Amino acid sequence: MDANGGTASLEQLYQQAPQYRSPLPAGDWQKTLRGVLYREVRKGRYVKVGLGVYARQDHLQKSSYQQSAYAQAVSGVSPPDYLRQVGNVHSAIEGMLIEIGNYLGYLTYTPDQNRLFDGKRLGDLCRLQKVPEFTYQELVDTVSRCDVIWFSHSHRPFPKFVYEVEATTNFVNSMHKMYQLRDIDARFVLVAPEERRNEFTRHLTNEPFAECKSRYAFRSFEQVTEFYFICARYHELHDAFLNG
Repeated sequence: MDANGGTASLEQLYQQAPQYRSPLPAGDWQKTLRGVLYREVRKGRYVKVGLGVYARQDHLQKSSYQQSAYAQAVSGVSPPDYLRQVGNVHSAIEGMLIEIGNYLGYLTYTPDQNRLFDGKRLGDLCRLQKVPEFTYQELVDTVSRCDVIWFSHSHRPFPKFVYEVEATTNFVNSMHKMYQLRDIDARFVLVAPEERRNEFTRHLTNEPFAECKSRYAFRSFEQVTEFYFICARYHELHDAFLNG
């Protein structure tokens, strides 16, 4: 955690553990690592700053983590109130989608590696640093340009959910990008403010989107934030019930 500037995701801890202990303990060493981490959280040495993301307590005093989406979710702030005060909505939505994907067991990727969500680098939150070579290079390249992708957690990962976050720009370019992936068994999700839902619906009546409109879905910023907040609160209850 020190090597990552005071904060680290569980995925980073797993990946970097061999640098600090080799060989790793026999058995489920990841479970042991989590147990030690949870114990230190209860002692107040570390603090949860995301779904599966932790920070040193002394690092929090120098940062804005106490205003993080996770902290506000746990404290009972409503999703609309959070969205009204967040600075960079696009990065926040991407960050929440990545953390939700990790929490649900997907392999996550974003090309926006250096964007920040509550001070956390998006690339550090992702479980994948590059798109797997799952098919023809042309399609791999198209997927790699989408905002957030959830891949199946398998020996050969395939895209399962492809997200494009659209705060102000036209949907058409993003929908065309997704249309290129129509032969892949994935869901295409446009994420935008609620007031743009009708605009999305109108585009679905046009070709070529109409021929595969069932593959597309619209999710509002409010829906993403509400889902993230619910996951955060569940995570707190789950941890308190099993480890408290």
